[in-house]
Amino acid sequence: MLRQPLTAITGMLAALLLLALSGHAFAQSASEAEAFVQREAQEVINALQAFRDGELDEATLRRNFRDRVDQLADVPRITGFVLGRFRRGADEAELEEFRTVFREFAINVYERELGNYAGQTLDVTGSVTRAPGDFIVRSTVRARGNGEDVAVNWRVMSGDNGLRVVDAEVMGVWLAQTQREEITSIIGNAGGDISAATRALRQRTR
Repeated sequence: MLRQPLTAITGMLAALLLLALSGHAFAQSASEAEAFVQREAQEVINALQAFRDGELDEATLRRNFRDRVDQLADVPRITGFVLGRFRRGADEAELEEFRTVFREFAINVYERELGNYAGQTLDVTGSVTRAPGDFIVRSTVRARGNGEDVAVNWRVMSGDNGLRVVDAEVMGVWLAQTQREEITSIIGNAGGDISAATRALRQRTR
């Protein structure tokens, strides 16, 4: 079975990963990637604050994020990564079923954590350029009151559809990489059967 999210913040990060928030096409500088994370991640946090304040109802909030996934997420790319070597030669019908369930799994993780992030502030603190159009953006999520701040790294890449968050790290754990390890382990133990991972994810979304 897949492990539970390490902390509440990981729910937000998994969701942000699948949302693959869009930005300006073909960013050429780290400063653009930093501005992208600052703007888009804080927008999500602000929406959660509006939900907490009663300005946005839960059904509308959930619907809005599902719409963003439908419009903006590069689900085939994310699916291909988490499936690893099992993606090659896989039946397209199996892939489509996995893709659909994987999307619901990520959204449900996020929905279970609704309300845990309201009032927090994200501050971008710097970045590293891995390659042209490939950046690691560093940030800190500032907690309210006696809560502890959380350092978060975001891997941001640019391409045909603009800037995308393709992975995020919290407390030393890269989410997509962790999901890949868990999902490929399930498939490997099932003799290469992708539907085994689909069933495991479906159980988690009930």
